[in-house]
Amino acid sequence: MRIAFLGTSSLDYPSPRGRWLPLAQELAKLGHAPQLLLLHHTYDQLPIAQRRQEHAGVVVHYVGQMHVYGPVGQRRYYRPLPLLYVSLLGAAALARAAFQVGADIVHVCKPQPINGLAGVLAAQGSRRRLCVDCDDYEAGGNRFGAAWQQRVVQFWEDQLPQVASAVTVNTRFLEQRYVALGVPAARIQYVPNGVAPARLNDPPPRQVAGLRSALGVGSEPLVVYVGTLSKTTHNVDLLLDAFALVAERVPTARLLLVGDGEDRHELERRAAALGLGARALFVGAVAASAVPTFLALATCSVDPVADDAVARARSPLKIVESLALGVPVVTGNVGDRGEMLREDAGVLVTPGSAEALANGIIEVVENQQGRAQLAAAARKRSAAYRWDRLALQWLNVYH
Repeated sequence: MRIAFLGTSSLDYPSPRGRWLPLAQELAKLGHAPQLLLLHHTYDQLPIAQRRQEHAGVVVHYVGQMHVYGPVGQRRYYRPLPLLYVSLLGAAALARAAFQVGADIVHVCKPQPINGLAGVLAAQGSRRRLCVDCDDYEAGGNRFGAAWQQRVVQFWEDQLPQVASAVTVNTRFLEQRYVALGVPAARIQYVPNGVAPARLNDPPPRQVAGLRSALGVGSEPLVVYVGTLSKTTHNVDLLLDAFALVAERVPTARLLLVGDGEDRHELERRAAALGLGARALFVGAVAASAVPTFLALATCSVDPVADDAVARARSPLKIVESLALGVPVVTGNVGDRGEMLREDAGVLVTPGSAEALANGIIEVVENQQGRAQLAAAARKRSAAYRWDRLALQWLNVYH
């Protein structure tokens, strides 16, 4: 089966890198022919030779410019007319690429205007099936330059799944949302985010020790956050407030923030204002291959969340990758997080509360025996989130 995944961002972004690429690699192992057709954040600077890449048996084509310019943390936004122009060019490029690869199935990765339009065009008047993957609720949480932009995104998020032949979702919240919008439950397949089998192995001890030395950290408790540095969609300000409380009780603890984002400088200022100083280390963006080594340093990892639609719609990659490495997770009890961690693979706290998050972190940091039990349970729980198993669930939508 030839499958074209249409995405609006590059492999530098979490969903293409952590969801669609590893999924496609497992589908390729099963004898299918998936390809990722993507837009790039600096397409005009991308050498022609790098516009076609191969990643473990999956071909990735970069075919045009995405709707923002620049990498995460340095993005520039287009004004309305240039945005419309770039968007239409991107949609045309994705649709053309889907025709050229001869796809049997066009799977839109996030129901957004650019790839949504491309998917409709590519499937129109042909035998190609149009499917859509919903892994977020962007109209409910993203930043928009104007209200009309939010309304356009809302339209595609609401309407495209209703006309698609099948819908994949990564959370129960999105499954229920689309059923409420009128999508028959039989056309929806729940497939949470997973972890590639190759990332289930612990990083070499020497590699971990080298990173520990490079960061200047010793045997002190390390609380690790991996993800986008955003207040709006990832509540990193909540984490900083919580860690300030942790530092009062456990003065030796340190916080590592791995990732970048538009709020990084503001969050650095907040950390300074809270008096965290060197106890909060902003590492910046790292290669995806380096993430397991950073997580291997962790006494626990943290997923700070509020009880809102953004959190309920997410299946956090940071959680499944932590589980795979036996790293206990502290997060708010919202959305699918309770199902992911159950009662023994992490600590669930009241969402949106800095005090509750701090108490959860302290519970893990101060209880070595309990931490070991959480770690063992986390490794067992990760088996349910292997991409080689989840790929079999995904295939249900194509039959």
